[in-house]
Amino acid sequence: MREIERIKESVARGEISPVYLWHGEDRFLIQEALRVLKSFYFATDPSGSGIELVSAKELSPANIVERANTMSFFANRLVVVDEVTYFQDGQTADLEPFLDYFSNPNLSTCLLFIAESVHRGRKFYKTLDRTGEILEFCAPKRPQEWFAWVQSELKARGKSMDTQVATLFIEWSGHHVGVLSQELDKLVIFIGDRQKITAEDIRAITTRTMEASIFDLLDAVAGRATAKALKTLHEVLRIEHPLKVLALLVRQVRLLLGCDALRRRGGNVAEAPSALGISPYEAQKVWQQSLKLSKEQLSVALFECLNTDLALKTGGGDPSLLLELMIVKFLK
Repeated sequence: MREIERIKESVARGEISPVYLWHGEDRFLIQEALRVLKSFYFATDPSGSGIELVSAKELSPANIVERANTMSFFANRLVVVDEVTYFQDGQTADLEPFLDYFSNPNLSTCLLFIAESVHRGRKFYKTLDRTGEILEFCAPKRPQEWFAWVQSELKARGKSMDTQVATLFIEWSGHHVGVLSQELDKLVIFIGDRQKITAEDIRAITTRTMEASIFDLLDAVAGRATAKALKTLHEVLRIEHPLKVLALLVRQVRLLLGCDALRRRGGNVAEAPSALGISPYEAQKVWQQSLKLSKEQLSVALFECLNTDLALKTGGGDPSLLLELMIVKFLK
């Protein structure tokens, strides 16, 4: 998001840092930023011969530094060091060659390190931070951040959505920026020259996540809407194995019980993400849904889920029918 914009600005100005450290759990955003950075080198060498990808697990720091110092026929080189493990406990790699290199980097080379996680207290991090640039790539967490991301992506594609439609799109397609980006591309092709994307477009062309369907299923249970609950269950079972459907139901019921327990001891929704190990966006949704179901209902639901799980794994009957009976028992 903002990190990619910084890379775009650097490429536009032709001011690439000699050393980067990119880290974060969102691999899609990192790959998008790498695509932008590579465009700077492809502009002068369409063959990409100045771009080299190496693995930190396969090459020693000394070998990587040697490659970063190698001169090229073309003026600029990009050396990407992926799978960086230099921050893990017990890391035995001799990092001194990097520390020396950071104090006097080859300005014709951009040395880029990519790591899933970092340790800000390590000497490697602190030394690199003084010479190079460190960027953290994180997916949106709060509802307003997801909404802002979707609006930004729509603007880049020359399209728009109303607020309610954007909310539906996020809930319908899930919370993975890579998936959402692909779904937006599908929508752009689907609507053609039309500028505004509608709710009907989303329902017609995008892939609905299992999580969204499970959430709707439990909403129907909370509202005692038997026909809607069974209809949703049948839709899910057409595309997923019963055991996976049951696993997601068990997870959702446990999260709802967790919210109920947290609320009973005086906690609030702000504590739910850390207490339950879920994102703030999911916590908001689960917290609101937990208000509709009593602890007794949820306890019965979890009991029936476990009974159904045992029946499924021991050949106790037709899987779809077992899940239907489970939902009917939820509704009693």
